[in-house]
Amino acid sequence: MTSTHVIVLPGGGYAAHAPHEAEPVARWLGEIGVPASVFRYPLHVRHPAPLDALRAEIGRRRVAGAQRIGLIGFSAGGHLAGLAALAPGPAPDQTVQFAVLDGLEVTYLARHDGRQPVRLTSRVGRRLPAFSTATGKAALASLPDAELDRRLEGLDVLPQPSAKSHSSVASLRADLALVRSRGYAVDDEETMEGVVCYGIMIPARQPGEGPCAASITLLKVRATPERVPALLDDLRLLASELGDPLHRG
Repeated sequence: MTSTHVIVLPGGGYAAHAPHEAEPVARWLGEIGVPASVFRYPLHVRHPAPLDALRAEIGRRRVAGAQRIGLIGFSAGGHLAGLAALAPGPAPDQTVQFAVLDGLEVTYLARHDGRQPVRLTSRVGRRLPAFSTATGKAALASLPDAELDRRLEGLDVLPQPSAKSHSSVASLRADLALVRSRGYAVDDEETMEGVVCYGIMIPARQPGEGPCAASITLLKVRATPERVPALLDDLRLLASELGDPLHRG
């Protein structure tokens, strides 16, 4: 059975959250058999902060198992629900890339440039060190320990494309352990100053094919705590569709 969850967005003119449009509504939905929760979006902030926060909440509910998300909003909450319903798909303002792991390098196979301009070194066809890119670290973290050990055998020191990239195998291994635990990789100015990138591994579709990864890249000043969770949700959805294109929800 498809899991459904409804998010209730109380009104209040983006200045308050009306109590009678919050928990009472969620309780009524629960009484008729519809799982629901109240989301108190940010107040007294500029858009798109409330929308970014709501998209992040939708992502959390999907990770928790909800396959279908419904929104019920009142006043400002209704306005926010409408914005979410009309919001475009995966991160249209950001640069999205697709790469395949080959040894200790990644080769970029596809790239979509969003409306937010970012100058990158990772053009289609170019090879970059896997240990300093989000796509590369996401792919490396997906390898079995024995295979990762084989690829890193004999290495202690790593070349540094930038001042913030890993200089040792020990620091790389620590980063890959973090990638495995949280499910995504981060390139925080390791490839280019002022640019941050988030990457997620995509399983190989055919035997012998190297692990791939998708990434979203943006200017670091735009990687706010409100925006990043929504971008990661978009990236997970994209990775799921790329990994299994014939079985989209």
